[in-house]
Amino acid sequence: MITPEEMAKAQAALAKVQAEWLAREGVTAVDLGFKWSQGEMTGQLAIRVHLAQKKPLAELSESEIFPKVVDGVPVDVIEAIYGLQLMLEGDAQLEAAVDGRGQRFAEIPLGVSIGCPNVTAGTLGAKVYDAATQEAYILSNWHVLVGSPTALPNEAIWQPGRLDGGKSSDKFAEVSRFVLGPFDAALARLSGERPVLETTLEGDHIADVTTPQLGMMVWKSGRTTGRTAGFIDGIMMSTQLNYGAAGVRRLEQVFRVVPRPGSPPNVEISMGGDSGSVWIDEASGRVVGLHFAGEVGDAPEFALAHDINPVMARLGFIFPAQLPPAELEPPFEPEPPAEPEPPATITPPPTLSWWQRFVNWLQNLF
Repeated sequence: MITPEEMAKAQAALAKVQAEWLAREGVTAVDLGFKWSQGEMTGQLAIRVHLAQKKPLAELSESEIFPKVVDGVPVDVIEAIYGLQLMLEGDAQLEAAVDGRGQRFAEIPLGVSIGCPNVTAGTLGAKVYDAATQEAYILSNWHVLVGSPTALPNEAIWQPGRLDGGKSSDKFAEVSRFVLGPFDAALARLSGERPVLETTLEGDHIADVTTPQLGMMVWKSGRTTGRTAGFIDGIMMSTQLNYGAAGVRRLEQVFRVVPRPGSPPNVEISMGGDSGSVWIDEASGRVVGLHFAGEVGDAPEFALAHDINPVMARLGFIFPAQLPPAELEPPFEPEPPAEPEPPATITPPPTLSWWQRFVNWLQNLF
């Protein structure tokens, strides 16, 4: 069990070295997480340096060797290369969508194929709302909804994505706002052609958020690998990825997901086309991260995702649970009965003297 004091100490040590170490040649990421030993994860907290290739100490110069400890916090060196999880046109094999996620839906669930015309296909992560106006949007990655630094404003978003047969008549949203560095995220405004659900293809309601934690059991619903599960073994990662024409970008506030103990060897928890899906805390059912990358080549299976909370703050959106309560009409109250009219006052005729009565008798007589 890692105490709050141990975590605070490790975070302070990470902040001292993270930027400098990430700038070194061959370093692919720097984070805070569980130390690995001979392929097995330990429960020890460490600053972790991720390298494209580990070399024997005898082949390293003094400047290439990382210290074993920083301010009392152990340092672990991991071999791993990361890349975007979007299928590119030049890929030798473009993976098919599973569970019918590449089909066109009249009512669009989460976890299915989408994309702008510039990309092959990615995943619809969540239905979200503008924090100020409560207008409905969809959430995915920049490299799924935008895909190019020259993309036009209000670019159409198709469901399914182009790889899965999407075309202009499949438009259901338009790009609204996005960020590429320090996050890979984008929002698209629903354009009214088809409704988008707040539930995944499996029926899970995606409505609230929480903070990712080391050791948290998580799952995601993605276009290519469907619903897969893992656990968070690293947090507070900084990494750099190549976005082609958009250049190399530094990504921050990233956590890493790995297969759970006992999983089959080489199990895939994410693949190309899963970009844009969201990772969910299994215990609470709440969103913790926006998936955007994974391992490259034959390395052990990893997935990278942004902490959802700073992404929400940067792009100004909320999840359904944060929507203000609907305005309710006041209950019907019948009007009070009208006050009864006061009874009419009848004025009695005046009393006549005998002479006035005699005069009246004569007038009636003639």
